[in-house]
Parts: sequence; structure tokens; C-alpha cells
Amino acid sequence: MEKHIDAHDMGSESTGHWNVLGHTVPKSEVVFFVQVLLVYIVVIVSIVNLTINNDHDKLWTTLLSSSIGYLLPNPTLKRRNV
Repeated sequence: MEKHIDAHDMGSESTGHWNVLGHTVPKSEVVFFVQVLLVYIVVIVSIVNLTINNDHDKLWTTLLSSSIGYLLPNPTLKRRNV
């Protein structure tokens, strides 16, 4: 006897969606917003520690610049149609 497994039974592996607070949302959106939230937390903590003159200025400057580099989009040149 073969058991039939549909996409609903397999969860996020096959559909790419998660159930969050009773709503079905794309997995990629949840991951994106969590990543951005964590980067903003790192930025805020870095700025606070730099303003209170903590002993680890190089650490906080590196974390701040890396986080800003992660948030900014890659620069691209727009080509004109000739």
C-alpha cells in the first residue's frame, strides 16, 4: 500500500512558504526581514558603543562599516539606449 504525500504535508521544503501567526508567507521574505532586523540591531549597538567611548573602538567601527556595506545595494551603471 502506497501512501500519497502532497505538497502540504512536506512543509516549507517543497512550497517555500511558512505559516507565521496564522498567515502563509514566503520563506524568503521571512529570512530577509529577520536578516535586516539583525543588521539594524548591530548598527544601533555599534553606534551606541562608539558614542560612549568604549575601549573596543576598532571592533565597533568594523562591525558598523560591515553592516552598512551589507545593507547598501551594489552600485550599477545604467546604460543609455543609443
